[in-house]
Amino acid sequence: MAALGIDVEDESILASIFRDSFPENWRENPDFTLYLSELSSYGVDKLNREPERLAEERAQILQQTQELAFSNYKTFIKTAECTKEIYRDFGLVEKHVSSLLDKLPGLSEKCRQFIKETEATGASRRMNSLTLNRHTEILEILEIPQLMDTCVRNGYYEEALELTSYVKRLEKKYSSIPVIQGIVNEVRSSAQLMLNQLIQQLRTNVQLPACLRVIGYLRRMD
Repeated sequence: MAALGIDVEDESILASIFRDSFPENWRENPDFTLYLSELSSYGVDKLNREPERLAEERAQILQQTQELAFSNYKTFIKTAECTKEIYRDFGLVEKHVSSLLDKLPGLSEKCRQFIKETEATGASRRMNSLTLNRHTEILEILEIPQLMDTCVRNGYYEEALELTSYVKRLEKKYSSIPVIQGIVNEVRSSAQLMLNQLIQQLRTNVQLPACLRVIGYLRRMD
């Protein structure tokens, strides 16, 4: 503890003596503090030789630095060139990244639009595939108005009533489809024609079995 007190005291004395000889921030340097402690242990003769020793050491370090620079100047030049190229490349990369960031919103919007178009195309393709698979059924439905008209005009009232019943079921399930609604309207027109024909038969001199059959058809109609 006593030795530590002496070192601190000597350091404080030396710091006070050489206060104007070195910058204030040197005191934070542990090497400088250690050097002051060593100076406090020097005698007068060694202190007198210290400036000369420091000058020699400085000259030696300077010479070593010059030799190092001379022997490795190509490395230094290459390092400087690499640093310059890296700095330039970083500038280009930064420029490209900024350009990419500016384009990202538009690219994102186009991707969303592409996804929507792809979904629409997929839905249309599935619908076309379904239509192709049920081509026969669809064709039969589309031919119902013509078949209904043929049955009515040829007196096939039983078949006409079956077609009318089938179309009513279609209307309940698919009334929002324009094509189905068109078929329903055409079948109703043919049913009206059938009604007129049946009423006209009752006005004629029809036999009882035929009369009962006509009345049966009329009851089955709305």
